[in-house]
Amino acid sequence: MRSRHDRILDLAERRLSLGVELGVIQRRIEDDRLDGALITIDGRKMVNFSSCAYLALNRDARLKKAAIDATERYGTNYSSSPTYTALPLYDTLEERLRLITGGEVAIAQTTTLAHIAALPIMVSPEDLVLADAQTHDSVHLATQNLKGAGVRVETVPHNDISALERRLAEMAVNFNRVWYLADGVYSMHGDLAPVKQVAALQDRFENLYTYYDDAHGFGWQGENGRGYVLSEVPLNERMVMAAGFAKSFGSVGAVLAFGDPAIARRVRLVGGPLTFSGPIPPPDLGAATESAGFHLSPEYGERQARLLADIDWVRSEFVRRQLPVASLATSPIWFIRIGSPERVAEMILRLMAEGYYLNAAAFPAVALGDGGIRFAQTLHNTREQLTGLLDAIQHHLPQVASEPDIVVDLRYEDEVLVSEAESDTA
Repeated sequence: MRSRHDRILDLAERRLSLGVELGVIQRRIEDDRLDGALITIDGRKMVNFSSCAYLALNRDARLKKAAIDATERYGTNYSSSPTYTALPLYDTLEERLRLITGGEVAIAQTTTLAHIAALPIMVSPEDLVLADAQTHDSVHLATQNLKGAGVRVETVPHNDISALERRLAEMAVNFNRVWYLADGVYSMHGDLAPVKQVAALQDRFENLYTYYDDAHGFGWQGENGRGYVLSEVPLNERMVMAAGFAKSFGSVGAVLAFGDPAIARRVRLVGGPLTFSGPIPPPDLGAATESAGFHLSPEYGERQARLLADIDWVRSEFVRRQLPVASLATSPIWFIRIGSPERVAEMILRLMAEGYYLNAAAFPAVALGDGGIRFAQTLHNTREQLTGLLDAIQHHLPQVASEPDIVVDLRYEDEVLVSEAESDTA
């Protein structure tokens, strides 16, 4: 008798294997050089709408020069835990990140490792964790460590302030602290956390702490790119923001920003991955430091304004064309629900034939039956390319949506398993 765990994994593997077999995921591009906008798959040039390099800084000449310079000075890697010794670029980057975020900071190798470093240090078995149903998988991964330490972890409905408020009213008095975990900009649908409403709940519940993963908002939104979350509310002593450099910032690495310097100090000293893992490699550290300097410069505002104008334009096009986008929030991420994985794959293949590569999103990335196509816009993409993509979506979507569902033999896809799997990925 196979376990429930194995049955859910079987279901996920079958879904993803279908995408591999049809050629819509796990592709390798064939380019020996990149210009940012185009990639080559099966010998055909396609406009790449799967990139999250929102400000197009990943190909900025200054960042590339900084990466090369850091490599020439320090090598490809400085193989020491930052607990013992670290390159001087760490000091420069930290100082710039303090100016950007307005808080005390700790630098991590990735956003996932930032979560794993910070949450088990900050959250104790006397605390309650309420995690938004759609917060990033990397945050949910960190909660597994919390559960192992005896912390009570619950999932709350996505962006449902009323449900969060009810749970706080019922439970907050029974715990030392209540931690609310959420994203700033949600990576799949591009919708936004109700940050100001949550801050108002902090005024009512004195033991409510917030932890936001703003990886998709950091760099392109807010003053100096401090991100969506910190553009809504400033850091307070009961708030932590995590964000990565691998998207808009144009490098690799992550930052934790704290409103309470004492919490920051503790995480920096005893946070597992910050203590026992290696550092950000010199080329990425050089690029991140240069990017932070750019975000503090007057030029940043001009580039940010261009992206925001493009986002507003795409939003207006979705409304004008009456396309069924999941969210019209101000973010560079767009999601259109299609349905079954077979329909999602068919839509992606049609768009690839037109010369556009998008992300196919199906279980376990989204709930079963809620698959769709996801694309991100960056400053690498021109209005002409965006118009061409929207034209292609508008043309093919009614045809794909009207086709009958293809029945696939998924042996373990019974109603009970579907319900359990949706609950687990919530």
